[in-house]
Amino acid sequence: MFPPPAKFFVPPWLRPALVAFMAALTFIRTAVAADPADTKPTAFDLAHTTNVLTSLIEKALKEKSVPSISIALVRDDSIVWKAAFGHSNVRTKTPATPDTLYNAASTFKAVTATALMQLAEQGKLNLDHSVNRYLGESPIRDRMQSEKSVTCTHLLSHWSGLTSFPGRTQAAMKPIWGRELPKNLEQVASEIYSIRPPETKFEYNNHGYGLAGLLVEKISGLEYEAYVTQHILTPLGVSTAHPVRPSPEMVEVMALPYDLTSAGEPRPAPQVHTDAFPAGNAYLTADDMARFLGAHVNGGVFQQRRILSAASVKEMHRPRFGGNYALGFRVKKTARSGTLIRHVGRMPGMSSMMMGDIDTHVGVYYMANASDVPDEIADAAIALLRGESYPIAERQAIDVDPLILERYVGTYEVGNVVFDITREDANLFVQKNKNKKGKMLAETPTAFFLKGNAATVNFETNSVGVIDRMVIFEPDWQLTIAARRQ
Repeated sequence: MFPPPAKFFVPPWLRPALVAFMAALTFIRTAVAADPADTKPTAFDLAHTTNVLTSLIEKALKEKSVPSISIALVRDDSIVWKAAFGHSNVRTKTPATPDTLYNAASTFKAVTATALMQLAEQGKLNLDHSVNRYLGESPIRDRMQSEKSVTCTHLLSHWSGLTSFPGRTQAAMKPIWGRELPKNLEQVASEIYSIRPPETKFEYNNHGYGLAGLLVEKISGLEYEAYVTQHILTPLGVSTAHPVRPSPEMVEVMALPYDLTSAGEPRPAPQVHTDAFPAGNAYLTADDMARFLGAHVNGGVFQQRRILSAASVKEMHRPRFGGNYALGFRVKKTARSGTLIRHVGRMPGMSSMMMGDIDTHVGVYYMANASDVPDEIADAAIALLRGESYPIAERQAIDVDPLILERYVGTYEVGNVVFDITREDANLFVQKNKNKKGKMLAETPTAFFLKGNAATVNFETNSVGVIDRMVIFEPDWQLTIAARRQ
């Protein structure tokens, strides 16, 4: 499962041993020497896009020993490309195909969140009412006696303050061949209780999504798999009928899971199933999940099949409680990259990546039968689908009126880290904890970067237009919010 950041995560390049913002990050997406053929297109070029992505995927298979990758691209209302590379079974050298099934893992959280949003649209629940109102004989135990009740919004955004015996927030996984069955959703719910008031701390919680799946069942009157297939997947043209309880025919075309060893060779990994399966334990193709993503980057409709209103989709993509996690998606909005929605999925020997740009209506979904997938494929796909060049060109600075820059001058704090923002003529500088100053370069009048650093710094206002926070976005989607000192 994908590990999340804390609410006030301080990334490595902010540590005392590093100097201000001038530290080098492990993964920096800066200018890369590129073949001229890679930088020419200024409009979407499918042949060029598939050539670049094929090269990146084949590189991952060769250099990282990933057994196979299956990928699908969404542009506007179409799946413009789907392909598979490598072997779904390494020993028998069975080729992966676009019909090969993989575990979608945590990317399926977005499907669970969509199911609850549908029920909210139908007036069958209120996302901001107590979940106990809908759980009937399976209520959660509020040990904190908090003034705030745990709501569906808290569950779906990971701000619920809940845990489960014995203090776990992650799903319990059982080897399929171990003969031990995971708990059902009712049993999972019976062990969940509060350890802190909601909205106190972001804590990635798979059991919270298990509880969300139980809510789908209790409110809709349908078993979870039946609901998501009938009301979400099938309407979008997904042909996989039993993603949660695969049929024997599905098992025939499943990719086997593999761990990547230090020697660089894939090693068979245990096949597992989990108790909180609505958090991400469903088998589909990359094309299946790309159709779902297509609906989310097109305002709730894909190929004339609507699953949510545009207003509900917008609400799902709104980050909650000062973090970057919305309802089933992480969200990042910068001047450089538009508004991106994303989720990563990881299970033993399986991984997946879902990323879409809701401003340009493009997206990519890919899956692998290895424990990790490279982010570079997603970054390249989104850029190319937009019609941009890849590798990404060097960031360009613009001049900004000194009067605008003056608005950002001040002291910003997060935890024990203090940023002093100062202006010298038409230039803005940042100084962390009184260390060496770094010059900030403007990408837009509100978004800045430092040379040689992939992070983006935005200055944001409160409801009355006063600059009150500095938001730092890293390329790995970690988010730091530094509040302005009053």
